[in-house]
Amino acid sequence: MIDSTALCATRIATVLSISQVAAEGLLARAVALRDRLPQVLLCLRDGKVAPQHIRTIVSRTDLITDETIVATVDREIAQCLRRKGSWSTNRLRDMVDRIVYTHDPDGVRERRRVAKDARSFWTENGADGMGVVGASMTAENTLLLAQRVHAAADHVCANDPRTRAARRSDALVALTTGATWECLCGDPECTAATGWDTTTTSGPATTAVIHVVTDHATLSSEQGGRPGFIPGYGVISPDHIRDLAHRPDTVIRPVPTSAPAAQPADPYRPSAALARFLWMRDQYCVWPGCDQPAMRCDSDHVTEYEHDNPSQGGQTAPADMNSKCPFHHGVKTFTEFLDDQTIDDLGHPEVTVTTPEGFTVDGPAHTGHDLHPHLGDIEFTAPPNGPPPASPEEPTRRRPRLADKHARRRHERERNRCARQADDEYDPPPF
Repeated sequence: MIDSTALCATRIATVLSISQVAAEGLLARAVALRDRLPQVLLCLRDGKVAPQHIRTIVSRTDLITDETIVATVDREIAQCLRRKGSWSTNRLRDMVDRIVYTHDPDGVRERRRVAKDARSFWTENGADGMGVVGASMTAENTLLLAQRVHAAADHVCANDPRTRAARRSDALVALTTGATWECLCGDPECTAATGWDTTTTSGPATTAVIHVVTDHATLSSEQGGRPGFIPGYGVISPDHIRDLAHRPDTVIRPVPTSAPAAQPADPYRPSAALARFLWMRDQYCVWPGCDQPAMRCDSDHVTEYEHDNPSQGGQTAPADMNSKCPFHHGVKTFTEFLDDQTIDDLGHPEVTVTTPEGFTVDGPAHTGHDLHPHLGDIEFTAPPNGPPPASPEEPTRRRPRLADKHARRRHERERNRCARQADDEYDPPPF
């Protein structure tokens, strides 16, 4: 038990005042970086990756056995880490999975088969008369079950006394036992739970939809292809995509290559095609470090939409829109934080967020374009801009306060863009 590895970990644990298990994990990751991922190790040395992300990189590449593939994966991960941009936990995980699934399909296929065969169900006795239920299953079945449980839990009125977590626990019991699902508000006239039938999987109240993003080449081939993406889960292998495509309840809908950007009756509202494009492109909230799935985010106009005079800015188009979770959407709208988005030469969005103190932080370094390059081929028709409204007869201000705020933000974005461009063009010594 007390071998050289254990003794080395004990030295680390003693000096850092951490547990033996934590020290052995730290040592194992250090050895993996030295022996298997030297390029990633250089990124850690240079401050290109946060220490907490090393655990994800090491664990998700640990099962690659071919040394040539390990070297390729190490190099490509390091190249991504040195990109300009920020990483969240999920985006970094998706980047690593994309590279591993691309270069080690045989290994991924075998590991998925083993993991699928090992799916299980278990219960544990808890304290105070409670118990714990657990199960492992495929990603799509996990999301389907979660959607049904969450939908049932939300099918109550605002006066239900249970917490959301407690409602979800009760909903799972009702769905698995066929028990009646009821709102516990105590009002005999409450009909919030009426019509929710827990004994059947049919009906609008129990319908769940899982979206999967992939390309035609992966679907049409028997092997190979590009990894896909399940919102709310992450990257999946090409073989997993083909398995899903053969499910009897799967519906395949090609994404059109051209579509209107806004709703015909309201140029401010993005069309269904643009909304779908945004969550495929952004995948998560674009705020640095945020992991909220884009499907649960708001479609935000980066440059504020001028409702009184749309021609002044804030177009409903991919170049000026991105996904923000409700919290960060509120931070951007009602505080002094300033965000910006430009489109690079490849058609990829480059997002920045500037704090009230003036610190500018780059947005996501990994987006849907990395998984699905053909997203750049989709074109959107710009919405028509109506004529500017007539000026009031007796104006009390040169322009409304909101217009002043938007103008100031446009000016600050332009100033920040010029500053970033100057930084990019600066060539430090040696020249």
